[in-house]
Amino acid sequence: MPVHVARRASLLSALVAVASLAVVGCGAHPGNPVTAPAAPSTSASGSPSAPASASRTLTAEELVAAALPTEASPDAYGHPVSVRRPRAGERESEVSDPACARLLEAAHARRPSRPAPAVAEQTFNWRNDPNGGDSTLASYGNSGAVAVFAEVSDGLGACRYYESPGPATTYKGTVTVGPAPRLGDEAVQFEITAPTEGGSHVTQYTVVRTGSVIATFTKLSVGDPDLRAFPPALIARQISLLQQAQS
Repeated sequence: MPVHVARRASLLSALVAVASLAVVGCGAHPGNPVTAPAAPSTSASGSPSAPASASRTLTAEELVAAALPTEASPDAYGHPVSVRRPRAGERESEVSDPACARLLEAAHARRPSRPAPAVAEQTFNWRNDPNGGDSTLASYGNSGAVAVFAEVSDGLGACRYYESPGPATTYKGTVTVGPAPRLGDEAVQFEITAPTEGGSHVTQYTVVRTGSVIATFTKLSVGDPDLRAFPPALIARQISLLQQAQS
């Protein structure tokens, strides 16, 4: 398998680290634990959030089994999926806008929730693309997935710009909402753009709820608008695998 780990310049690595800290530092804005939605929420596409599907909660092991295989496509190098484990001493980070903090935490399955979700993560690389992508699969109990997706939708209605300080520079992200894809029970898509010396640093998010699972796909691009999208065929295949696992 070709190695694409060292694919970014040092300044870009610093900015990516800052962006990652922005979503890892959930403790900075803990809020109240998510238990169930108080009322139907309006998504970024303008339609009310769908009610919880009659689908069962998946365990961490079942999420791993339902993840995309490493040979998912001829052009993709999928890394083995891993279960997220709590890590002691995780560094907290500051996000200047609370609405953006809640949006990022919900999209990355880091909002407090009772019961806590099972979470699996996977990294991807592609031929002829120096930038990678990731997927986060989170299965919630009760109506947790509906409530967390509502937080994503509500966050997109309020979050437009945020800053997150880092050791070398300050990450300055502008949020742009795109058309909602027709995937799963409900879905949203948005981009976060930050300036760098090498060009615009763009991270595309596709967040899909299918039953009890929220799947978040992120794709990085730097200075090349043609490489922004996480391959739609891979997203559709992952959602299909999750639907089969819950049936």
